[in-house]
Amino acid sequence: MYRITMIALLLGLAGSAAAKPEKSVVQMDRQSPVAEQVRQVEKALDDGDYSEISADDRSTVREALARITARMGGHQSVQELPPQVQGEVFNDQERINTLLTRAHEDSRQICQHTRSTGSNMPKSRCLTVAERRRIEEKGKALLNDQRTFNNFNPASSR
Repeated sequence: MYRITMIALLLGLAGSAAAKPEKSVVQMDRQSPVAEQVRQVEKALDDGDYSEISADDRSTVREALARITARMGGHQSVQELPPQVQGEVFNDQERINTLLTRAHEDSRQICQHTRSTGSNMPKSRCLTVAERRRIEEKGKALLNDQRTFNNFNPASSR
């Protein structure tokens, strides 16, 4: 019994070690060199890590990155800047972090494994959180449209 338990435990640990690690959110901070952080954010946006980020949010992030780059000038870190400019850069960094965190959560993929009635073959359906939300909203809108359609009373014919 002890051997079976140990083998099962080792197989479980091996499977979890081989699992694909989830990519972390790109975050901007005050300690790292700003130019490197800007490159990381732009690379993440271009690589498709944030596939569910809206066009408005993407442009907001790019504008904030441009403002940060312009304010930094020749400086390497935020601590070298005057306090007023540090506050403005920090606000832009926080705006970028907020938008990227939300986009990362929306880009997370959830897989649902179901078996059709009468079949033993499982079917996988993988969707991002944003896709699931859009499907749910469309379903609710369709139900509301059906309810308004069913309330239609045609003129009675005599």
